[in-house]
Order: sequence, then C-alpha cells, then structure tokens
Amino acid sequence: MNSKKLLYTLLLGATLTSCTEVEICERDHPHTSDVNFTYTWNKPEDKPNRMGVLCYRVVGQWKQVAEVNTDDLTLRLIGETTITPENRPNENPDEGDNTGGDNTGGNTGGGNTDATGPTETENEESVKRQVLLAYADEPTEPTEPTEPTEPTEPGTGTTPPPFTPTVKIPRGYYKFATFPLDNPSIDYSELEQFIEKDAADYPLQNVGLSYKVYDIKDPKLNKPLAWQDFNPYAKYIQPDVEPLYYDSTVVQRVRADRQTTFEFKPKILSQNIDINFNIVKNTDEVQFKVTEVWAEISGVPTYIKMNTGYLDITKTSKMLFKTDIKPSNPDDNGNDTNENKRIACHGNINVTGVVNVQRAYGETLEDVRKKIYGPGIMQVVIYTEVYNPKTGQTFPQKWQGIINLYNTLNKAKLMTTTSDNKYVYRNGEHGTINISAEILLDGKTVGNIDKGGDALDRWIQTDSDINIDI
Repeated sequence: MNSKKLLYTLLLGATLTSCTEVEICERDHPHTSDVNFTYTWNKPEDKPNRMGVLCYRVVGQWKQVAEVNTDDLTLRLIGETTITPENRPNENPDEGDNTGGDNTGGNTGGGNTDATGPTETENEESVKRQVLLAYADEPTEPTEPTEPTEPTEPGTGTTPPPFTPTVKIPRGYYKFATFPLDNPSIDYSELEQFIEKDAADYPLQNVGLSYKVYDIKDPKLNKPLAWQDFNPYAKYIQPDVEPLYYDSTVVQRVRADRQTTFEFKPKILSQNIDINFNIVKNTDEVQFKVTEVWAEISGVPTYIKMNTGYLDITKTSKMLFKTDIKPSNPDDNGNDTNENKRIACHGNINVTGVVNVQRAYGETLEDVRKKIYGPGIMQVVIYTEVYNPKTGQTFPQKWQGIINLYNTLNKAKLMTTTSDNKYVYRNGEHGTINISAEILLDGKTVGNIDKGGDALDRWIQTDSDINIDI
C-alpha cells in the first residue's frame, strides 16, 4: 500500500471511529443519501411544471432547494440565485453566453489531482477530498459520496446541473416543504436569503413566500383607467395570480447510503372566491346604462409561512378585479338598457383569502362597522352612459362607492384564525362572498336599499365625475 492509499485509510478510519454524537458526526462526516419525491395531485391537470422542495436539516443545520420536474419527477439541487425564473441560468448551451462548459454537479477528477498529503493549514476534510480525487479513476479504490454541488451563479456562462432521478443530501433529520418555483406572482427573496445565510442568523421560522405587490400608478398593474383609491392602506396584487400549491412533512430521518422517497400531497393555499352584489337602478329622473363595474377587495393576506403554510394577517394587500354584469332586462347583446332596473354583478378571484377589518383596543363593534380603511373593505367603480334629453346624446359618468364587509365576511367564514390570532388558514378551496346590501344608483348618487337588520353593511358614495344637472 503506497503512502497515498495509507493516508486515505487512516483518514477514513479516524473519521468513522471518532463520531460519538449525532451532531458532531453530521457536521464532520460527508455521508449522504439519495432522496427523491413523489407527488399526488388533487387536480393533475392543474399541477405546475416545476416544484421546489426546501430541504432543511434541523440538526447540524444544512439547507438547500431541490427543483422537481413534475412530469417525470426528476430533480436537481439549485442555489439561492436560481430559484426565480428570471434568475435561472440558460439551460441551452447553444443560446446565450454559455462559454464555461458543462457543470454537471459532481467531482469528476478535475481540480487538484496531485494531492500529496496534508499541510499544517489543511483540515481532514480537505485532505480526504484531495486523496479521493487523486484516485478517482481507479475502480478498486473505495469511493465516498460527494457533497452537494455548489449553486451555479447566473451570468457565469455555466450550465446548471442536469435533472436526475435522485439527488444526494447529507444524512440527518429533515423537514421538507414543497411549493411552485415558476409562479410569477410570488416573491422568493426571503427563501433565497435563507439558503444563503447561516441558519443561526436566519431560522426557518422567519422564512416565507410573499405575493408581489404594486403601486396604483404602476403600469404593470392591471387596473381601470379612472380609479381613485379611498382605502390606501396597502398596495395591490395582480388580479390574475396563479393558484399557490404547498405541502410539508413532519421531521423525517434521512439515513446514509440508502435511497429514501418522500411523498407530497400539495394543496392549494389560495382560495377561489365568488363575489356577488346587486345594483338597483332608479331611472325616474335620469336615464342611464351601466357599461362596466370594477371592484377592489382589501384584506388579502400576502405572506405565507414556509414552516407551517399559515397566512400572516398582519401583512395584507388589495386586489382590483372586473365584474361580470347581468342585467335583468338586457338588450339583444346582453347589455344594460335605460329601461332596465336591476343588475347582478359577479366577480371571481383567486387569492389566499380575505380577512376582516381588525378591532383595535377600546373600539366598540359599532366603531369597527363604521371603518372604511384597512382590511375587509370593498370599493366599486360603476361606469355609466347617461342620456341627456336636451341634446339627445349620452355622456360617460363614473360613480364610486365603498362598503365595510364586516358582517358579510363573518357570514362567509372564509378563514380560520390560529389560537394566537396572528395567522389564518383557509376553509376549503372555494368560498363565496354574498353582499346583501344592494347599491341604489339614481344617476346622481350612490345609495342603499335598506333591508333592515340583515343588511348591516352599507354602501357609501365616495366619488363621482361629470355630475351634470339635467
């Protein structure tokens, strides 16, 4: 046995016999395990193309994200800079600036192939890695699992690791969480920081996924042209957000030198919600048609905790959406007419949920019901064409109203609150908000149809334009 083989044997033996505690052995020993993940989908036709899996070792903290192809369940480990689609390196060597060759993610004999033993400043791991590289081409030399590949930085011209049936991770006790990787509505920055930073400085309990939010003036926000925000407590999320799938495991053991399969049954964290309300037209003095109705709902949770899947009710946003209008007496094309008296408005949104306005210390229930600021508030903009009998022409006019949905949301029972009153989770994949208070529109003001004690939520006019005296 030559000196290099003797050195390898001594190092390997010393490492195997020196592990007296799990924590020490996990950190100092590079034993790894092949893992893969299976998925059971409630609606397979709606599954995302790629899912991420957060692999978080709770003892001897190690963490990484695996990218899973949901079609064939192949996967690979990726770094913090390749989680989001816009940061993912070019996977086609024939396109872009891929001048650095093929990085397949393993040690294949390159690097320092002339290791001669340890120096005073080299540690055992470094020496052992060099010895293994020196004998990588000898089939009789015992091999040892390699550590996970370092993440590929975008812009370096290298190709990311290929998808494989399994990936290797260090042995230990893990919590796994899965989520969509390619959801354009999601901000992954906290997850990227978590992967990059030391676990002691950035624990899993502090990590979440957030919906991207937009200012009302942002050209990227899908919104009507004429909108004045009378509830400016938060920014907006897009009205066409994709459903958010999520699942996690309890802490599971990953053993060395064996393959382990973990099963996910992702559920949609977001809710599909129908919102229904009515407009009653009084055209005795002014004749008009309703052409469009837009609405805004506030109190949409935007922050999802990675370790539990709960929604943070202290971080909410708003969503603008266009409603479908169905006149009770339409024309041949289904549009509103001057003679029509009622319009049913229906909106459908995909959100994490809708939470109610919060009751501050010292406030009475009546105080809460009068609020028109914060979560649980809905605004509408009604676009009309008003007929002017003096000229025989029509002119556009916009009406805007607002309502506190405190009682309506209590009846809807969309969410369940955790015992600490900090988080919520949805009650089912679908919910309905039926607003019993009807909008009374007479071409001059926005009012209410008083239905008695049942309709405690009331519409309030907030704005109108081109209010011409006819």
